[in-house]
Amino acid sequence: GEQTPYSLSSPAILSRHHYTPMKKFIIVGLVIALVVASALLWKHSKYPSDAQLARQVAGTWTKDTSKMKAFSLTDPLIYTRTYSSDGSYSFIWGHKSALVTFQGSWLVKDGQLVMTETNAYGTGNHQPGPVGGVTSVKVIHVDDHQFICEAGGQTNILTR
Repeated sequence: GEQTPYSLSSPAILSRHHYTPMKKFIIVGLVIALVVASALLWKHSKYPSDAQLARQVAGTWTKDTSKMKAFSLTDPLIYTRTYSSDGSYSFIWGHKSALVTFQGSWLVKDGQLVMTETNAYGTGNHQPGPVGGVTSVKVIHVDDHQFICEAGGQTNILTR
């Protein structure tokens, strides 16, 4: 009779059947590795590292106080936060005749700006309360001109 090109004992048939599951396994493995790598790259590009956030936060920021309730009808409200690259900060707020200054250290940890108050003093009739508190705010966005953070359900927009 007619001879078939491959018999069950032919090496071509055995190797074709033997390597098909292996090829599927390799392809599935490569697809999974690609998905994982893509997810990690997306996460890294979407969420900057703490070190990157700290570099962006460092500097002097002000808040638009035109809509804030003022203590004085003549003096504009002052709101300035300065985060130094050495890890110190100062927060000044009030009016030129009555300012409160808070000072301390800061760092970025897990996307949160953590500030530890170590000193506070006031001028005029504005005197600060006790020092030593730790405040943590979630960094929502920061770039060269805008710093948006959230604390206690309130969003703050600072600019420079």
